[in-house]
Amino acid sequence: MLAVRLMQEQGIEVDALYVQTLFRCCKAQAAQAAAELRVRLLVHSAGEDYLELIRQPAYGYGKGVNPCVDCRIFMARLARKCMDQLGACVVVTGEVLGQREMSQKRIDLDRIARQSGLEDRLLRPLSARLLAPTLPERQGQIDRSRLCAFSGRGRRELIALARRLGIGTTPGPSSGCRLAEAHFAGRVRDLLLHHPAATRWQFELLAAGRHARIDASTKIVVGRNADDNAALEQLYKRQDAEPGALLIPAGFPGPSVLVAGGAPPWALELAGALMLRYSKSAGPHHAHVRRGRLEAAELVAIRSREAANEISWL
Repeated sequence: MLAVRLMQEQGIEVDALYVQTLFRCCKAQAAQAAAELRVRLLVHSAGEDYLELIRQPAYGYGKGVNPCVDCRIFMARLARKCMDQLGACVVVTGEVLGQREMSQKRIDLDRIARQSGLEDRLLRPLSARLLAPTLPERQGQIDRSRLCAFSGRGRRELIALARRLGIGTTPGPSSGCRLAEAHFAGRVRDLLLHHPAATRWQFELLAAGRHARIDASTKIVVGRNADDNAALEQLYKRQDAEPGALLIPAGFPGPSVLVAGGAPPWALELAGALMLRYSKSAGPHHAHVRRGRLEAAELVAIRSREAANEISWL
C-alpha cells in the first residue's frame, strides 16, 4: 500500500495485481487495500507452474516450505506480462531492502529483477534511494528524490509514513503466506515426502480440516467446522480427486471425514471412529459412507471410537 501511495503522490496511475495461489491467501485484504487506494485490482490465478516451484524451488525454502525467491520471480514475471499488456512503464513492489532474510537481501532483489526479465523496470519505492536507479527514474518519469531509503526490519518509520500518506490500516509484519506457517509447512513436507509429484487437488486438500497420515498412500481428513465440511465435500466431488471415500454423519451432529488415497475397510473404520471422537453426540452408531462418484450413500455401522485415540495429527 505504501509503494502504491508513493506513486500516486507523483500523479502516476497504478493498477494492482493480485496473484491467487491455490492456498488463496490474503484475497480479502488485497481487495480491501485496492478499494482504499482506489486502484483497479487485476486477479491472476496461478497454475501448474506455481506448483512446480513449491515442489522444487531453484533457490530453496525459508523456515517453512516457503520458496520466497522463486515465488517473487514467478510473480514478477506475471507482473511483467501485465505491464506489457497495459503499456505501463514500470512494475512497483513494496519490498524493503533487508527486511526479510530469505528474499530481500540486495543479492535477492537483484536476482528477482534479473530472472523475471524486468531488470531496471522493477521499482522498490520504499528502498529506491539505496538501490540503482530504474529506467523510469533515469528518464524523469519518476522523481527519485521523492522516493524512500528504508532498510532493515524496523517498522517505526514505515508506520510514520503510512500516517503521513493517510493510510488508515498498516499491514502487519507477517507475510501472510501459509507456506511459511510451521504447522501448515509440516503438512506440505508430509505430502511431498509421500507424493513428490503431488497434484493440485492434493495441495488444495491441505487447507481443509485436521490431517492424519495412516500409511504411505492414505490420509484421513476430519472437518473442524461447517466450512471445512463443505470444502471436503466439494473436493471429494471433483473429477481430479484422489480415490477415496467421504463419511457424513447420519442422524447426529458431527464432522465430515474424507479418506484420501484409497478406502480399504480398516481405513473406513478408523475414519468412522474419528468422526465419533469429534462428534457432539454422546453415542452415535451410524455414518453415511459415499464411494466413488455416486451420489447414493451406503449406511455403515461404526462400532467404536477407541481406534481414534492414538491418532497423531499433521
